[in-house]
Amino acid sequence: MTVLNNNQLLSADKKLNDLSNIKEFINSANSRLDSINSITKNSHAIAADAVTAMICENQDSVNSKISLNTTNKMSVCLRDGEIILRIVAYLLITNDESVLEKSCLKDLKNTYLALGVPLTNARRVIELMRDATISDLRFTVNNMDVDNSFLTDLICETELQFERIINLLN
Repeated sequence: MTVLNNNQLLSADKKLNDLSNIKEFINSANSRLDSINSITKNSHAIAADAVTAMICENQDSVNSKISLNTTNKMSVCLRDGEIILRIVAYLLITNDESVLEKSCLKDLKNTYLALGVPLTNARRVIELMRDATISDLRFTVNNMDVDNSFLTDLICETELQFERIINLLN
């Protein structure tokens, strides 16, 4: 009889633990979604700032004889930057890596090579977007009146998703 009671106690403890995990998830879910939503709302500015910063860091990429059609290259980089940010936001919500296989990102390397965009520049833009995204997440979460204990995990996940995308360009 005591074995049954001990099993019932263990089962009850497991259910309470599961319920507390669910409660914790629900309490942070809205804040987490609001912070991820901030990425998509600011995607154009983040991408534009990253491309501009990369150009400022690397004037040779614009001034070289290879840089014909710089406006077209920049518009492609801006478009791709916004797409990358939306994909990162999706990955942070779903953690479904299959989207990387289904998206146009797997062909990103070939696109940049065909346009004559150095892959080091493309990777640098993504690194700059990663840094700006993390800064945006910190700002957004720290300005919320909520427990921000989920922020560390969210930043780690964000870095991981950007690394996956950067690895597509290697």
